[in-house]
Amino acid sequence: MNKLILCEGKTDAILLSYYLEKTCGWTHRNAPKGLDIKADETKGESVYWYRKENESLLICGVGGKDNFRSFFRDKIQSAMVDSGAFARIAVVTDRDDRHEKSIVDSFLSSLNPIIATIENDKWISNRYENSYKQESNVDFLLVIIPSENEGALETLLLEAISEKEEDRAIVERSISYVDEIHPIASKYLSKNRLKLKAYLGVTWSIQYPEKLFSFIDEQIRSVKWEESKVLERCFEQLKSI
Repeated sequence: MNKLILCEGKTDAILLSYYLEKTCGWTHRNAPKGLDIKADETKGESVYWYRKENESLLICGVGGKDNFRSFFRDKIQSAMVDSGAFARIAVVTDRDDRHEKSIVDSFLSSLNPIIATIENDKWISNRYENSYKQESNVDFLLVIIPSENEGALETLLLEAISEKEEDRAIVERSISYVDEIHPIASKYLSKNRLKLKAYLGVTWSIQYPEKLFSFIDEQIRSVKWEESKVLERCFEQLKSI
């Protein structure tokens, strides 16, 4: 049985890969025969395959929140219609400053006609017609992060880091520093999402100065996210993929 997770970018994909490996036992593997979905790295896409017992999991970064529609239609939809390639599909996306309804409506449009019913943080069975005019089923899950407040992946990670009292002070000071310097750094921090990245970047540069110039995947794997109660709550449904 094949499962699929779509997320915004490579950082999200690496975090999800690490977390599900540590908490659920998924291990890296090559793509199964007959299902060769390739990433276009020039568009910021990423593709990672994992295996657990007789099941396969594909985690894809689609290259940004505006690319879910094109990625799904170009690389996933035909595989679903022709062969029912995936039994379960999950989408992980940032809330940013959007309302939940607008996010749900956006994915109903982007994933149609395969996905017609969506609820946040709940697995929903969807029926669609395959290329043989027969009815097929796929379970679908939408995970919006953070779960309730405005923000993005960086918000979730900062909250997880802050679970430890000694690190909470570092996060708070890092946020204060970025806010303080923002008036003279607005050229580089022109949007809230960039400020969020700066909050996390400053925090990590203090916690792991020797890894300042490391790739993001090494930075992410330096933290034991599997011990976080914040991530456990956020990804509770996703772990059952």
